[in-house]
Amino acid sequence: MQTMQQQRAAFALDRVKADFEKMKEPKNKSEYKSQASALPFMIHANGLGQTAAFYYSKGEGAHRQLYKLLSEWLTKESGVFNNQTDLLKAITETEMETYLLAQAEAIKLMEWVKKFATAYAGEK
Repeated sequence: MQTMQQQRAAFALDRVKADFEKMKEPKNKSEYKSQASALPFMIHANGLGQTAAFYYSKGEGAHRQLYKLLSEWLTKESGVFNNQTDLLKAITETEMETYLLAQAEAIKLMEWVKKFATAYAGEK
């Protein structure tokens, strides 16, 4: 049985690899890496709700890919927002305890995403 940390890492690795395989341009990989690096701090500084709304609002590209990755993790069957279909709706309808748990979980996940994005952005 995997620890939660291993589950986070495996999920992040799978999603980052899949996202990078779709990208052809080095500038897209660089942008993804940059946004992945900024995301944990933004969550810490601004909160999960504001950060998720910002990343969603930016449209397609790295912002939206990272929003989808985060949404998928937090809304999965065993996630903080168990089986919700819309991350932003879940954030606005949950009680404070669950919101804070989701925020902490998002930061932990995104630290893995940041590490893997940095590793894969350097590949040719």
